[in-house]
Amino acid sequence: MSTTSVMRTLLPKSLFGRNLLLFVAVILAAEIANGVVFRVLIQEPRAARIAEVAKLQIETARAALLLVPADQRASLMNRLAGGEEDKSPDRLAISRTTTGGEQPAPLIEPRRASMSIFMQHLRETLGPQYQAGWQAEPEHRLWVGTRIDDITYWFGIDSTVFVSNNATLFVVFCSAAALLAVLGATLIQRRINRPLHALAAAAAEIGRGRIQTIPLDNLTLEIAAVAHSFNRMAEQLDAAERERALMLAGVSHDLRTPLAKLSLAVAILADANEPELITGMQRNIAAADAIIGQFIDFARMGGDEAQQLCDINEIIGDVVRSAGKEKVAAAPGALPPIACRPLALRRAIANLVENALRYGTDEGSQGAEVSTSVEGNQIRIRVADHGPGIPLEQMERLRQPFTRADAARSKTAGSGLGLAIVERIARLHGGRLILANRTPQGLEASLLLPVQTES
Repeated sequence: MSTTSVMRTLLPKSLFGRNLLLFVAVILAAEIANGVVFRVLIQEPRAARIAEVAKLQIETARAALLLVPADQRASLMNRLAGGEEDKSPDRLAISRTTTGGEQPAPLIEPRRASMSIFMQHLRETLGPQYQAGWQAEPEHRLWVGTRIDDITYWFGIDSTVFVSNNATLFVVFCSAAALLAVLGATLIQRRINRPLHALAAAAAEIGRGRIQTIPLDNLTLEIAAVAHSFNRMAEQLDAAERERALMLAGVSHDLRTPLAKLSLAVAILADANEPELITGMQRNIAAADAIIGQFIDFARMGGDEAQQLCDINEIIGDVVRSAGKEKVAAAPGALPPIACRPLALRRAIANLVENALRYGTDEGSQGAEVSTSVEGNQIRIRVADHGPGIPLEQMERLRQPFTRADAARSKTAGSGLGLAIVERIARLHGGRLILANRTPQGLEASLLLPVQTES
């Protein structure tokens, strides 16, 4: 796996996560840069100055020791150290060891970076005639030793003079920076997410057949440009949809006029001696009128119908009575009332029942079966038949307008709009249409609708 692929896998998937990661990376880079600048411009010059002060104090004490007789140096050291009674931590503490190499305490190299920098500058400043070491226990103290007349004198300086414990302050500062990063990413993401959620909701509404635009108030220039383009696209889709509906309605109206004249002519010729010809003409006229009716239904889509609380079982009962109870077996379940467009939903259910009766019945079968049930937060309307079913490779294609199944299932003429109408009405209600073949034969069409009570 390449480095790019690994990076893409490790990156957060959400925009908030990526913004937060970017903020943390920027703050971390800034802290590293601040640390480098602090060390180069502040810490090292400060350590050098403190080393000069320490050198001045130690060389002054060494010069004082050289000016007094050897037997008086112990008394002078006590006075330099502030005496036995003065133990304040900000005073210079001096003790004395012998040439045997005894030290005032175990001396180590300091671990703290600031103290290590100071020790390095101190050794460079003092030169080889002095020894320097760090006492960690029982208290922090810097010791510098120098030899006078074969005796090593140690000068102890309390660490609080030049070193402070900033670990807690550093942790607090880093935590505050992390919190600021999270807060900044949250505020920025909130300003981005709101219009994005509005855009996603408007796009979902367009997918359901309802044109919706995004308000441009209080949007930044960049988001407003995207929203303006989306609104223009929505308006163009709405205009195209209206033109399409108007064209279909006009064509349907123009076709129904000659059909009405043909029906009248057939009625006049009813007394002729060609009953089979007249019956065929009547059948073809009825089929053409049904196709035109589907054109009109497809053009309407139900978008102009207001929502209201509906009893789904009541709508299904009306459809079953219209189709004939002897042809359709109904098994309604207990359903809550939901917000729907009753005429559009009735049209969708009627199309499914009509398809089941037209294409999915064999000799000796009981016709179509309609049942309802509640599954979670959805209502399932199930229409099943006993026909040959639909090949799997054709199921998605049959949802598109003006497509029909092959000759094995399609025994009669049609417009190919039945399932397309059901699909669009399902999306209009925020639902979906599911097609599945039954075992051993037959097709099951399920209309899933969300349980919504707000009309």
